[in-house]
Amino acid sequence: MGFFHSNFMLQIPQQEDDHHTTQFHGVGSSLLGKRPLDEDYTNNNNIINHCGDDELSDDGSNIGEKKRRLNIEQVRALEKSFESCNKLEPERKIQLARALGLQPRQIAIWFQNRRARWKTKQLEKDYDLLKRQFDAVKLDNDALHTLNQKLHAEVYIYVCVCVCVFY
Repeated sequence: MGFFHSNFMLQIPQQEDDHHTTQFHGVGSSLLGKRPLDEDYTNNNNIINHCGDDELSDDGSNIGEKKRRLNIEQVRALEKSFESCNKLEPERKIQLARALGLQPRQIAIWFQNRRARWKTKQLEKDYDLLKRQFDAVKLDNDALHTLNQKLHAEVYIYVCVCVCVFY
């Protein structure tokens, strides 16, 4: 499957007010600033097939087919597999797809999305840990700073007393 459909800039000659003009239909028409005709999307004889029956979406299903949610058993099996190893080898992907009745691409996308969620949770945990450590170090620093000021004050008083006694 290429970047554009095979009929990307399909030209269809049409008659308008006894003039021969060429209309552009499909994806390209929006790029040209023209709205596609409504008849392109109807089921009458003039329909333009914008996507072939053999084209698949990213998850391996047919384009236009409603996305199906995974059932609980499928999710549990995928979670269990993810816990054992969050990387997906091609052989394991095919085995899981067969066992769960899904397309291998659906398995790959699920694992990719799950790794992204896992990474986000890991970052949140790491952030929380670093924040707690920072807060503890900051408290220690503040306490040391206060102690340092107190000691400076004591030294100043001692120096003042010694200077006064010396004179």
